[in-house]
Amino acid sequence: MVIGITGPAGSGKSTVSKIIKTIYKNKASIIDVDRLGHEVLTYLFIKEKLKENFGDEIFDDNNNISRSKLGEIVFSNKEKLELLNQIVHPEILKKTEQIVRKISNKNDIIIVDAALLFKIGVDKLCDKIIYVDAPEELRIKRLSENRGIPLERSKNIVESQDYKDYKHYDFKIWNAGNFDQLYKEIEKIIQNL
Repeated sequence: MVIGITGPAGSGKSTVSKIIKTIYKNKASIIDVDRLGHEVLTYLFIKEKLKENFGDEIFDDNNNISRSKLGEIVFSNKEKLELLNQIVHPEILKKTEQIVRKISNKNDIIIVDAALLFKIGVDKLCDKIIYVDAPEELRIKRLSENRGIPLERSKNIVESQDYKDYKHYDFKIWNAGNFDQLYKEIEKIIQNL
């Protein structure tokens, strides 16, 4: 079974994914789609397309894409964010599909952790989808405190996300409480899978 975990930045998707993996022990694997997105940014043809569209300033001294420089551009401009998505999403989907095929025989549960599950098209690979959300202020706080993202950039990331991106889901988790509450909620969902 492929379980998609989605929701806006800072909602707690990774925590939910890790809890499900813990409950299923050796029978589950997590595919971190954000990490795959980072990997896609290293592909030569992607770097060339991004250079054409965003210029040299998105590269660091080693000719790698600086995600922070790219983020400053796209998270304050919806058109540029959309352009970035058009360039990288097809490759992220292709990579996710390859991994799902490769590990599907070895795992009872494949957890696909993806903020942009629907936008990328990864939802088509999922049997069930869990949507994770939390209050906006808490999500901004989590991004800035837990991930070390500057406060203004955390606000831009949260404000750049569109709730229309979360079309349909089988289960919803409101992750505004403590870890024990979250764990119990996930256990209930797993009983219904």
